Amino acid sequence: MSLASQRLIVPITARDKELVERKAAKAGKISTAEFVRRAALAYEPADEEALAELRALVDGFADIHAATLAQLDRTEAALDAALAHFGRAVK
Repeated sequence: MSLASQRLIVPITARDKELVERKAAKAGKISTAEFVRRAALAYEPADEEALAELRALVDGFADIHAATLAQLDRTEAALDAALAHFGRAVK
C-alpha cells in the first residue's frame, strides 16, 4: 500500500461540505478525505446510465398514469350519462 502523495482540490459549497462531513462521520472512524476518496473510487458512470434509464421509465409511467386517469374520467362520465338515461340517481 503506497502512501498518498498527491492532493486534489475540489471546490464545494459550504452546504455540500457539511453534508459530506456528516456522511463521513456516520461511516465510522475514517477521515472526510478517506470517505471522499472511497466514494470517488467506487463511482462508476454506468450507474448514471442505469439511473437515467430508470428516470425515463418513471417519466413513461407518469404519462401512462395520466392517460389512465383521463380514461377513467371519461368512463365515469359515460356511466353517469347511462345511469341518468335509465333514470337512476348517481351517488
